[in-house]
Amino acid sequence: MRQRGVALLAALILMLALVVILGNIFYRHQIDVSQATSSLHGDQAFLLALSGENWARELLTDANDDRAVDSFEDDWAQAMPVLPVDGGLLTGCISDLQGRVNLNSFGGYSSQSLKAEMDSDKAGVGKTWLQLLMQFELRAEPARIASIVDWIDADSEIVNSWGAEQPDYDGMSPPRVVANGVITDSTELAAIMGYEVAEVQRLLPWVSALPISTPINVNTADERLLLAMGGDLGSDFSRLVMEQRPFKTLDQLHSAIAQNEGLELAVIKSRWPATFVSVNSSYFELYLEVTLGEARIEVKSIMDRQGRSEPVIIARQVTLVPASLPQPESSAVEDLFKESPDDDFDEDGTRIAETDQVQSACLMIGETN
Repeated sequence: MRQRGVALLAALILMLALVVILGNIFYRHQIDVSQATSSLHGDQAFLLALSGENWARELLTDANDDRAVDSFEDDWAQAMPVLPVDGGLLTGCISDLQGRVNLNSFGGYSSQSLKAEMDSDKAGVGKTWLQLLMQFELRAEPARIASIVDWIDADSEIVNSWGAEQPDYDGMSPPRVVANGVITDSTELAAIMGYEVAEVQRLLPWVSALPISTPINVNTADERLLLAMGGDLGSDFSRLVMEQRPFKTLDQLHSAIAQNEGLELAVIKSRWPATFVSVNSSYFELYLEVTLGEARIEVKSIMDRQGRSEPVIIARQVTLVPASLPQPESSAVEDLFKESPDDDFDEDGTRIAETDQVQSACLMIGETN
């Protein structure tokens, strides 16, 4: 009897061990299958994002877009319709990066030109920047301009007494190396002397970092930026632009300001020159959300069509959103297509979209850098 009991106990232990081993094998198999599926969905989602890029590039070709003028009335400014794909969704939109302050435009300043702008009634990126800082109740002082100029320019000489070059950064903790070249990402502003991370996060929706100096497109700049660009005219300038845009030419903008303010056309042209303002753009940002199975990716692609018949992708940022994070019931782009009691409809019952709202939503879902 004792031997039978021992044999039975041994059999039970063996069976238990087999169950544990088989359970472990099954568990590992499930993990492998889940990881393989997630990886497959991630790869497929990225391929879908690339197809979204092709859609955006096609919208911005010479064949589909009037390069002479860019505004919220253009096809590219409308949010991409929510595209259902097998097992997921693709949404996205395009925003104009020249509707913001291009940080690399500060690289065009010398000590003399910066002083000349500050001492005159001429509008420029420097004055606009200070006005924008004041709107956010941030410090608006000459050093905030000079430090950006010195970060970008190729020399090691401070642009003026408020500037900052490498010796000034050596004493920081941790020490930083001055770029002495173009800013490659808007967040780089936080590395420049005098700027805090919290400040830069607030400013990001109004700044860009483009490879060359660019004017600001008044047809796509928002009201806050237009107010900062207005100089002495301030709210008069922003209100006029908001009411009368899109402007087809820069001459049309200048004439409208001159007529509204009773000033000579030559004076207006000198105050808002073509180097500072424009009515068209060459740099755009595409934002895409792709959801496929448990995979969700966000893609930001910068498109450049300067001197080209169709744009090229010059930068791409891909973010994989972990499946463990809570997924929103709908994206911001999807919300654009939902009807609300305040929507307007034309005679055939089609909802009339507010293009300014579409643009704002594009900035929102793109998290504006």
